[in-house]
Amino acid sequence: MHDLARCAIAVGDRALDGHVAACEDGTLTFSADHGVVGALREGDDVQVLVLDEVRGEVRYSGRIAEVGVTTVHVEDLELTSMLQKRQVARVRISQICGGVVQAADGSTRSISFAVVDIGAHGMRISTNAGLEEEDRITFRFPTRDASVLLDAEVLRSQRTATGATQYGCRFVGLQEKDADALFRFVLQTQGAQRRSRLRV
Repeated sequence: MHDLARCAIAVGDRALDGHVAACEDGTLTFSADHGVVGALREGDDVQVLVLDEVRGEVRYSGRIAEVGVTTVHVEDLELTSMLQKRQVARVRISQICGGVVQAADGSTRSISFAVVDIGAHGMRISTNAGLEEEDRITFRFPTRDASVLLDAEVLRSQRTATGATQYGCRFVGLQEKDADALFRFVLQTQGAQRRSRLRV
């Protein structure tokens, strides 16, 4: 859990940045970016902030059990808070997908559409297929790791200034591993977009 996630630990006004080398069974091994010597002592009560790409900002309290040259072992980890950013994180993209729409009367038809933004729990699409609220779209979405099979329910529609119709959809029956995969895709794509903007 949390392996290689960015991490910071603090005792009073002393703080170190680094990453999680290992975390299991109530013990966390912290690897510092610039060494540990003299900054922390065994027995200190410590606050830990982990920036986990799946779980969000996770905060723990604990006790320093061992201090090395570049590592700190924290025991008696106790979760104090978790800020889940997955609910609101979305990214603008342009991804063409194909799938099957099931209407409220049970009829089905094939559809193609463009995903214009996506998050771990929903998406916005553009299509001229004429969807209705409560229609269900079954399709595969390609993430960087693998394609994810999704079911999306149409919630609302909106005409754009160009005359196209966009639809807001939420994912239904979503498994946790698929939500995690989508959230990782959002973070990876946001990072790639930021790097691209910096190069311009």
